[in-house]
Amino acid sequence: MDLKSISEILLGAKKIGITYHVSPDGDAVGSVLALLQGLRIINKDAYIISKDKLSENLNYLPASNEVTGNITEPTQDTDVVIVLDCGNLERVCANLSNFNGVLLNVDHHLSNDFYGDSNYVDTTASATAEIVYELLGLLGVDLSIDNEKTLNVATCLYTSLVTDTGCFRHSNVTDRTLLIASNLKKIGVNNTYIYQSLFDNKEFDRVRFIGKVISNMKLVLGGKVALIELPNSFANEFSIEIGDTSDIISYGLQIKGVEVTLLIKEVENGVKCSLRSKNDVDVRKIAEIFGGGGHTKAAGISVKDKSINEAKEILLKEIEKEL
Repeated sequence: MDLKSISEILLGAKKIGITYHVSPDGDAVGSVLALLQGLRIINKDAYIISKDKLSENLNYLPASNEVTGNITEPTQDTDVVIVLDCGNLERVCANLSNFNGVLLNVDHHLSNDFYGDSNYVDTTASATAEIVYELLGLLGVDLSIDNEKTLNVATCLYTSLVTDTGCFRHSNVTDRTLLIASNLKKIGVNNTYIYQSLFDNKEFDRVRFIGKVISNMKLVLGGKVALIELPNSFANEFSIEIGDTSDIISYGLQIKGVEVTLLIKEVENGVKCSLRSKNDVDVRKIAEIFGGGGHTKAAGISVKDKSINEAKEILLKEIEKEL
C-alpha cells in the first residue's frame, strides 16, 4: 500500500490510537508524538497507547506527558491503530489482542514482517520520522507554517532524525534526511536545545554510573567486540533507573579496532541486549536469530530466562561468526 492510501484511512477514521515498539527510542517516540500532534492540528481524535514510560531524556518533547504507561490497549471506540517504527507484531508496545479495527504498520526497518491490515515500509528512510513528515503533508498538515503547533511537531521530528542517524553521522543519512532537517530548521527548530536535552542533561549520579560501566567494559574476540554488562547491582549502587542505554553503548564504538559493541542489561525475567556495528557486521541478522530486530548497524534483543553470563555466551558465538 502506498502512503497516500494510509493517509486516506487516517482521514476517514473517527478515533486513532498510535503506538510504537517496546522500549521506545528517540525515533519511535518522536515519530509518534509528531503524528499525534499533527493529527490534532487537522482536528482528528488521536491518542497514544504505550505499555512503557519514556526515558528521562525524552521528556522535553511536546506532548511527552501523555505517555504515562497506563493506556496499554485501544479503547473500544478506536477504529484505527497505527504502529510506527516497529518491525514485528510481537514487539508492539500495546496489547492488541482484543482490537478488531484497522491496524496500520508504518516503518523503515528491513526486518519488518509486514503485519497489520495495511502497511507501508520504506527502508530507504533514515528514520520513521522521514515517513511521518511525508505522511503529515498528505494529511494536510502544512509544516512550512511557523506557529507553536507546527514547531512542536517539528521538534519531535527533528529529535527522531538526530537519534536514528547518530546526529547525522551514520551511513543511513541521505539528501532527503538533510532536506527535511533543513525544512524543520526553517520554521524555528532549536537544534541546540534538542541536542542538549538529549545528550547534555544527565544527573550527576547517571554520569558516575556511566563511569563505572565504562571502567568495567571489556574487549573480547581479539579486541573487535566491546562488551558492556549492566547488572542490577550497578543501578542499585547509584539509586538510578538504567532506562535508555544509547548514551552508554556509543562508548564502545569509539574504541579503535572495535567492530561491534554488545551491551547486556539485566531485567526482570531475563536480559535485554543491544548491538551496534561500526563497519561491515550486520547486527540485525544476529538479533533476528534470537527473535529481535532492528537495523544493519543497530539492533536489539530480549532474552527471557537467561542470566547475563548465559546470554553473553550465546551472543558472542553468533557475533564471532559474523566477524
